[in-house]
Amino acid sequence: MANELFRSQLASYASVHRNWRNKATHFVGIPLIVFSLLLLLSLWRFEVGDREWTLSLAAAIVAVLGWMALDLGIGIVMGLIMVVAWCAAHALAAALGSTQAVWIAFLALFAAGWILQFLGHHYEGKRPALVDNIFQGFIGPMFLVAETMVMMGRRTDLAEAMGDIDVTVE
Repeated sequence: MANELFRSQLASYASVHRNWRNKATHFVGIPLIVFSLLLLLSLWRFEVGDREWTLSLAAAIVAVLGWMALDLGIGIVMGLIMVVAWCAAHALAAALGSTQAVWIAFLALFAAGWILQFLGHHYEGKRPALVDNIFQGFIGPMFLVAETMVMMGRRTDLAEAMGDIDVTVE
């Protein structure tokens, strides 16, 4: 199911995400970063035909299509997660009520997410993967889903690429 580009990028990402504390901070930090970006991008609206779109919806669609191109199964799960995140971001933006409040919330969530990322890499003792390859920022959310699915025994085909070679294949 996973293409070779995804396997190699996942292996590269996993190689600097072995420590359980680093993984734990990423399971919180990455969703905070993605959510904060969806929140901020909800401010920009445009029309296509007779429908109003937001930049956050356009970005979410492009991201999900990219994730699906790398691995259909993980991409579908990412799509389901993005639907929930996108709806929550739009609801929060509406509840905040002003552009200034959305920017403040974005900055707080974005900063918190990155602080957690760097704290995790402090525990890991290795620098973030995206320092060497910016594409790793796109792989990060997929890593969380892949890690969860491998742990659940659903994607044992990815276990070796992720360095979790002790997962048994039935």
